[in-house]
Amino acid sequence: MLEQLTIQNFAIIDQVDLSFDDQLTVLTGETGAGKSIIIDALAMVTGGRASTEMIRKGADKAVLQAVFSLAGDRAAGLREQLSAAGIELSDDQVVIYREFNHKGRSIVRINGVIVPLKVLSEFGAQLVEIQGQHDTSLLLNQDHHLDLLDQFAETDLSRSKYEYQGLFDRYRDLTRQIDQLKNRRQDINQRLDLLSFQQEELKEANLQPGEEDRLLADRSKLANHKKIADALDQAQQALNPGLDGGAIDLLAAAHQAMTQAASYDQDFENLAQSLSEAYYAAQDAGRDLDEAVSDLTFDEGALVEIDDRLQVIHNLKRKYGDSVDKILAFQQKVDRELADLDGGSFDLESLTKEKEAIKKKIVAAAQALTNSRQKVAKKLEKAVNRELADLLMEQAYFEVQFTPVTGFLPSGADRVAFFVQTNQGEGTKPLEKAASGGEASRLMLALKTIFIAQHGLPTVVFDEIDTGVSGRVGSAIAKKMQTIAEKTQVMAITHLPQVAAAATRHFLIEKFNLNDRTVTQVKDLTENQRDQAIAMMLSGNQVTDAALANAKDLRAKAQG
Repeated sequence: MLEQLTIQNFAIIDQVDLSFDDQLTVLTGETGAGKSIIIDALAMVTGGRASTEMIRKGADKAVLQAVFSLAGDRAAGLREQLSAAGIELSDDQVVIYREFNHKGRSIVRINGVIVPLKVLSEFGAQLVEIQGQHDTSLLLNQDHHLDLLDQFAETDLSRSKYEYQGLFDRYRDLTRQIDQLKNRRQDINQRLDLLSFQQEELKEANLQPGEEDRLLADRSKLANHKKIADALDQAQQALNPGLDGGAIDLLAAAHQAMTQAASYDQDFENLAQSLSEAYYAAQDAGRDLDEAVSDLTFDEGALVEIDDRLQVIHNLKRKYGDSVDKILAFQQKVDRELADLDGGSFDLESLTKEKEAIKKKIVAAAQALTNSRQKVAKKLEKAVNRELADLLMEQAYFEVQFTPVTGFLPSGADRVAFFVQTNQGEGTKPLEKAASGGEASRLMLALKTIFIAQHGLPTVVFDEIDTGVSGRVGSAIAKKMQTIAEKTQVMAITHLPQVAAAATRHFLIEKFNLNDRTVTQVKDLTENQRDQAIAMMLSGNQVTDAALANAKDLRAKAQG
């Protein structure tokens, strides 16, 4: 529940500190005094969108702080949610701090830990629900009725909705794929022709990894055959020209001389050994050179074949990639795309068959979802009609009507609308046509009473939900709010003296001028002040003895 709320430099509020109890608290005051500003502050401190326009003129920033206590069945889940955000609780209190400045910068802390606004919004939605006149307007919009029914159902529909949603998503994907294939049929056929040509051309070329490098090396040998032959001949002549004076003979003579020198002086043995090795190496090189010369041939036809093959590779590189490896990668891509287009995910016949199979399943799933919702609708009708009787609409009858749709919607195969009979014998009509403003308010209060009992929200705020009612109906609404407050903390902005009389705490919101500035002040009324405030709501600015007596009587009956 909400224990404390601090507001600084917010709209026309300079500084307000409020404490709340766990039952029914009302906020009253003249129109424009700032009652809704307090609710706006509560909405923002629990994750609502902040606006720099709400910063009080002349202030650098607005500061909001709320203190909540966690208790009841929902406390464990809320603790887990905080723990997941890195926030541990030492006791049952949660302190939320939020400030925002003119630059749009916002700081959010929960128990001193800075958290993203998204974390605050998700957590705050579990702490407070604000019900205003806008929500009553939504009740009159049929587009929201299905959501309200599903909210009431809670877990009863979860399995049916999950099964239907999975089938619907697949059915929609298949429909989209089939439509795209049909619309792109000509484009696909053209693409198939191009890919087939590319595949055949690349397959016929039969490129091999590293082939171009090998061909270029072979071509270099053939193109430089004469230069290679001349070089080999020169090397042969230098090593062994056939007469004394070749490199081999000279090395032999040098080796012999040095061997003789080493026989006289051991210091020359290493040098003699080196010349010996050079001599034998030169002999080996000479034999290898002779073999190379004998094997050296020139094949002009092979050169022509290599040039032709390199031209093929050159042409393919212009089309598909600047290297053989990239061409081969492109070939693999062509093969994969052709496989998809020829069958698999682009197989129109296969997709159509799957869609028909899914359609049979989705029809059954949609019917199962409808059946489940209709059972839930009966429960909702019974619960709402019971609440309406408490709100002095004994002759009213609320029902949920289902209208089948052609095809399938993301939500199912039906449209749901709330109908109501407000006067006996008139028959039910759509809610937006049959219910007056006051009746719509009571219908919303009836629904909210049911949802609160089911979901167990810690704090609920009613922002002028009682607009358009008076007299006995006002007393019935007050009694209903008291009933809700037995299990859930309730805050209500009201203009009804009956609701104000039923509260356990009463704040009076007043607006006045101070030093040429408009200031909002919040008074936590004493018992006598409450009587005066309610009497003023009954009679206006002039509080008569009769109005004061009536106010005391209202409070006595409401609290009795």
